[in-house]
Order: sequence, then C-alpha cells, then structure tokens
Amino acid sequence: MSLRQSILTLLLLATGSLLPVSSQECSDEVGTWDEIGIEKALTKNWGVGLDLEYRAQDKARFSAGLSTSYKLNKYLKLGIGYNFLYSLKPEKYKEKTEGEVGSDEWSIGYNYTPKYWYPRHRFSVEATGSIKLWKWLKISLRERYQLTYCKARTVEKLKYRENHLTHYDYTSSLKYDEDGFPVFALDEDGNLMFDENGNLMFVYDTEVSTWEETTTTNVPETKYYPASTDQVLRSRLKLEYDKKRCPFSPFISAEFHNSVSRGDHMLLQKIRTAAGLTYKFRKHNEISLAYILTFNMYDIEENETEGAGITREVVRLHDRMHAINIGYKYSF
Repeated sequence: MSLRQSILTLLLLATGSLLPVSSQECSDEVGTWDEIGIEKALTKNWGVGLDLEYRAQDKARFSAGLSTSYKLNKYLKLGIGYNFLYSLKPEKYKEKTEGEVGSDEWSIGYNYTPKYWYPRHRFSVEATGSIKLWKWLKISLRERYQLTYCKARTVEKLKYRENHLTHYDYTSSLKYDEDGFPVFALDEDGNLMFDENGNLMFVYDTEVSTWEETTTTNVPETKYYPASTDQVLRSRLKLEYDKKRCPFSPFISAEFHNSVSRGDHMLLQKIRTAAGLTYKFRKHNEISLAYILTFNMYDIEENETEGAGITREVVRLHDRMHAINIGYKYSF
C-alpha cells in the first residue's frame, strides 16, 4: 500500500467513526463546550498555558487547567498538566418495591438523590508525535495518561415508601340448621361431642374480614462516598490541514479512552470523535468551532449495595453525547 493510500485509509477510518451507531438502542444528549486559553512561549521549545472550560450538558462541568510542554524536536513534544474540575452530578430517581405487590405486607416507593456539585483533581502526562506530508497534511498521535482524584464526600438522599399492611378480623356465630336449631358438633363416628366440662359442643360459622392500612414514610439519609482515584489512558489520532500562510485549518480526530483502574486489563470507556475548523487572525489569536460526538461504552459507577456499603461497579452504556465546541486561544 502506498503512502497516499495509507493516508486515505486513515481519513476514511476517522470520518467513519463520526457516523452514528444504530446496532444498539442509544440515548442521545446534546450540549455545548466553551473554552478559552492563553499560551506563553518561554523559549523556542518550551511553553506554558492556562485553560478555562465550561460544558453545558446534563453532567455539566467547569474546569481550570495549567499545563507546560517541551518540544524535543520537530516530531515529538512532551507535556504535563493539572486541571481542577467542578462537576454536576444529575439528580437520581430509582423506583423501589419491597415484598410482593398484593401480599399481606408490601411497599412501593423510590430513592431520590438531588443534584449536587463536587470537585475533582486531574493530573496528566502526555507525548505527542507528529509528521507533515505534502507540506499541508499534519498527522499527530497523542498518548495521554491522566489520573483523577475525587475526595471523600457525603450526599443527602431521600427514601420515600408507601407501606401496605393487610389486617384480618375474625367473627364467629352459632350455626343453625334448616329448622332453626343449633347444629351439634359430631366426631368421626357421628357421636355428639362434649367439651372438658361435659357441655355439648356446637358448630360455629367464622367470617373473616380484611382491611388494608396504608402509611407513608419519608426518611432523609446521609450517604458517605469514600475517596476514589481513576486512571485513564487516552489515545488520539488527529489529521489536520496545516499550510503556511493559510489562516484556516480544518481537522478531524478520534480518541479512545481506556480505563486502567480495573486491575490487569484495560476497559474502553468511550470513543470521542471530532470534526472542526480553526481560524488564526492578527498573529496571536485563534478561534475554533467543532462538532464532537462521544460514544460512551462503559462507566464506573458508585452504587449502594446492601451489606457492602458503597461499591464501584462497571456499567454497560449505550449513550451518545453531541456537543458543539467553541474555543478561543491567545498565544504570545
């Protein structure tokens, strides 16, 4: 395969990754990601940067980051960074049924957790390799290792139940025959039966009546979530039009997020694809507009397990996130 054919294959793969997947039922979310950045060149090869970002979506997030990078040569650049993340946890509503509906004792209700914000700290180390072909096509591969720390927190929850309890009332009355005489109790041989005091025993009719008592409980609870650490390896392939004296730079990219927090194997959590355009003006300014499509494959959720407290479990997802990314960067 020639070099040109290889590049075309990469383009097709990256473009194909932007197409929606219809083999599974998916839930779609739409949002906007806005970011602003400042970069300062300390030397020819060494620079520092400050970035601010806000993601307007169900799981909204604000982040502020500091980073530095060093260019070893024209093919390889290294970088490290820190980000403070302040994220929104959406409200959670889960229906609960205890006991069999319609039995003598059962309850129905829900557990409710209101939305809340919580902080995280993210550290990253990355290496970016890039080449330029035909003086206009820039291909880069970035490998980033990130560690995210979330401190312990307490969360207020609400446990609502509608409790159903069936009560039984028994009433007994003397049984009479067709002629209006009391019916005597007989043994298996047809003989009259007497009680321990020598009195004749009679047959009684017993009637059972039932009534249901319904009560409600609304109990607030405080749940404790221990501190946690997530480690992710992110691999991004990017193809970009980069020609001298041309202010426009369209690009496409695909990035794979692999969790390495699950022991001896990696877990593909998400695939993020992007297509956009960068415009440079007045030498130091740059604006960008992109469409980002994220396929959420798996996630690690914190759940409450009876007898085990808060546990972290891998959950299979079929979610897609559509986002319009608007950015501005000032470099000097």
